[in-house]
Amino acid sequence: MEEEKIMSSVAELYTAPHGLNSIAKDVGLGLDILTPRKKVNVMIIGNHSAGKSSFINWYIGENIQRTGVAIETQGFTFITSGTKRTLAPIKGESTLMLYPHLMPLSKQFGKSLVENLTTHVSTSTARHFNVVDFCDTPGLVDGDISYPFDVNAAIVAMAAHADLIFVFLDPMGQALCSRTMQVVKSLNENGQYADKMKYYLTKADTVTDSKEMMKLMVQITQNIKANIQNQHGLEIPSIWITNTKATTASPVKAMESLNQIDSVCEGIEKAIHQKVQDNLSQVEKDVETIRGTIRSLLAKDEFQRAAKRSRQIVATCFTLTAWVIPLATFVLLIGEYKKSLLAAILEADVVMDFVQTTHDAFRPFVLESTAPLGLLGTLKLLGGSIVLFVLFNAVAEFIKTRVKRFETQKKDVVDRWKSYDSVLDDILDRRLELFKEYVRTYTSTDNL
Repeated sequence: MEEEKIMSSVAELYTAPHGLNSIAKDVGLGLDILTPRKKVNVMIIGNHSAGKSSFINWYIGENIQRTGVAIETQGFTFITSGTKRTLAPIKGESTLMLYPHLMPLSKQFGKSLVENLTTHVSTSTARHFNVVDFCDTPGLVDGDISYPFDVNAAIVAMAAHADLIFVFLDPMGQALCSRTMQVVKSLNENGQYADKMKYYLTKADTVTDSKEMMKLMVQITQNIKANIQNQHGLEIPSIWITNTKATTASPVKAMESLNQIDSVCEGIEKAIHQKVQDNLSQVEKDVETIRGTIRSLLAKDEFQRAAKRSRQIVATCFTLTAWVIPLATFVLLIGEYKKSLLAAILEADVVMDFVQTTHDAFRPFVLESTAPLGLLGTLKLLGGSIVLFVLFNAVAEFIKTRVKRFETQKKDVVDRWKSYDSVLDDILDRRLELFKEYVRTYTSTDNL
């Protein structure tokens, strides 16, 4: 199937050694970038004995789910395709490993939910099962039935990860189950999942009286409309699993033309095509997210480097100034007391000329008058220079400690981040090729 091939190729763009997952992890995005699922997730909700498990068995052509009114699903059961059927169901943490996008739910609902997660693997290739995962939800029952977790909240949370949500309503007195309607209402709040939801009247073959069917449909329609916001175009097709043993003259056989179960399959097929397009679009979104993150990190690193560099320069200036002060003081003292110097020193004309020039330039800024510097003035000059030396060095050290707060990346890390730009371009090119390949499957144009 072409869709399966394309979705697998899209997944490889994430899981490859230099794919989006590894790049995202390197730049700190982690679980924010998840590999798009290669299958359409169909979640089925409904009251107890609404025919959820029976439909799944019919779709995959295998009795993998137990059915019967005496059986009540207490947890979430995932049915997926694989190369080998599991002899025993995959439970708990192992299911989370198969569906890592459900990890946040384990934190939200805890161990009580995790222990009630089950996965069945089937080798069936019927219909489009190879690109479909079914999620069979707990049977909803009114009354004092105890669930191991908040079943209503768990179903709503699980709906965020579903591509389709089927609401199965059976006519055996359970179609108006209040708990089912509560879940429907929660799923339709703010219209967040309205586009995913499809409503079906299951086991419609058990109602052979047209008047009873009409009455039942009116009741169900009114009840659903009372719990949803988007009431425009509400459809509730009647479906049932065909009994191959029914005779030609039986009432069920006569009603066969009213069975719209094929429309359910068509809805799943449409969702598969939409999933392919969504996955291709997700690649572009994730590339832009990663690219934006890399640019932000590089800009932050550049800012940190500039801030660190400027403070290092300031610290160096304070350090140099701290050492210039005692040197200037030394020159001033030599200029003031040059008459007391040895003759050999005074004969060094070049040195003494420099000292005298410097002394004459600095003296007006340091000393108040032209009078000779006395003992008290000398002590003040030495004390002041010592204080300034210590103060400027202290300021320099303080700035150096602040410099350490500006963390910068190593050069090889920065170079690696910059190299990702070309890798992301290659991923986008591959994504475009996959998109063209998908379009060519359904069109005859070669002008792509």
